Amino acid sequence: MKTYHLKKTIFFLTLLGSSHASWAACNQTLSPGANVASAVSSAANGSTICLNSGNYGSVNFYDMARTGYVTVTSTTGTGAIMSPKVGNSDYIRFDRMSLSSMQINNGSTNIQIANSTFLPNKTGLAVIASSKILVDNVDFTSVNQATWSGRVSLNNASYTTITNSKFVGVGKDSSNVKVGAADGIMIIGQASNNTIGPNNLFADILQSVCDVANPGSHCDSIQFYGAGPGNVITGNHFVNDNIFIMAPDGVDKVTVTNNVFNGDAFPTYDWKIQFGSANGIVFEHNTLTNTGVTFDSKPGNSASTNISAKNNIIKDKSIKTTGGSGCTPNCVFNYNTFGSSGSAIGSSNLIGIPTFTGGTKPTAFSGYKLTSSSIGYLKATDGKDMGTSYYGSGAITTPSDTTTTPSGTTTLAAPTNLRLN
Repeated sequence: MKTYHLKKTIFFLTLLGSSHASWAACNQTLSPGANVASAVSSAANGSTICLNSGNYGSVNFYDMARTGYVTVTSTTGTGAIMSPKVGNSDYIRFDRMSLSSMQINNGSTNIQIANSTFLPNKTGLAVIASSKILVDNVDFTSVNQATWSGRVSLNNASYTTITNSKFVGVGKDSSNVKVGAADGIMIIGQASNNTIGPNNLFADILQSVCDVANPGSHCDSIQFYGAGPGNVITGNHFVNDNIFIMAPDGVDKVTVTNNVFNGDAFPTYDWKIQFGSANGIVFEHNTLTNTGVTFDSKPGNSASTNISAKNNIIKDKSIKTTGGSGCTPNCVFNYNTFGSSGSAIGSSNLIGIPTFTGGTKPTAFSGYKLTSSSIGYLKATDGKDMGTSYYGSGAITTPSDTTTTPSGTTTLAAPTNLRLN
């Protein structure tokens, strides 16, 4: 075997082995009706419990103080269907499952969901007062709200990582309970130090469909409401959504970097990224087409403060700071590329239309790499390209763990969802 392929194989085996890959030998094989929770509780660290196809219903994984991972996986595809509830438990991995809903709460840690599908028009994932949760390669297409308005709702959660996953379409109303219209991800109740990305896709989350699924609701790719500090949005592809980031009610210390926000499907609506009364936002190395971003406030609310936006490509729209109390002090906008001088704000900008390796309207994340003749090519302050310098491959960097596990659930009134503009 060639050295390159050998090293690559060892790398992937090491990566998968660290989280106990689902194709490991089955230590137990169970069928519907079996006591899965008991098997998980008593399994040795590193064990794999395989589930034959069928519906296992709601299973409670409570008070399991494990010290190493046990993997629960389907024997065939994602044929095992389950609605897990995890409370005050640690080190459980759900791999290759079909999930009709899931809740992780009460101080649970080190819970993983991987290579799985949440069933369309069913409830999604709620992470409540828990930490160190991994969601990797999970499909949330047309999934409904998980307690709050997100198909993934992070309430007082910390150090959750969501990567390689799909948030596509809009779920349907079910039995008139009005849960069909869901944000992609909602970050609420002082949830902090969570990382969204890389390689998540947010697509076709459309307000017109939400209006049918749940009249009067709003659907956003990512919504913040009462969130804590330190959340990161990095390396994601947003396309054909009405709103990409909705944070008009105040948010603290969010980093948004190396994302593509493709708003070409709705060019008449400028402000698809909204930060209101925000503090300490770092907005860098993003590529925006037909998408503008606001750093200001709702009327009567406090101004946004301490904003840094640089090395972005804002191809068709602009940055807005004039709503409500505006953006002051320490709002710094520089070293960005704008499509025209009339839309430019700040200093040391480049003016012109970039050219992408994927053509004038790239369809894939990788297509947003600049051509060598493009404006902004290798012109960022760090020597990289302006706009995203991530194109769909590479490692994720998660904030360092400096806090303890959350100890309770923060209850908040529903957000007003009043847009800034």
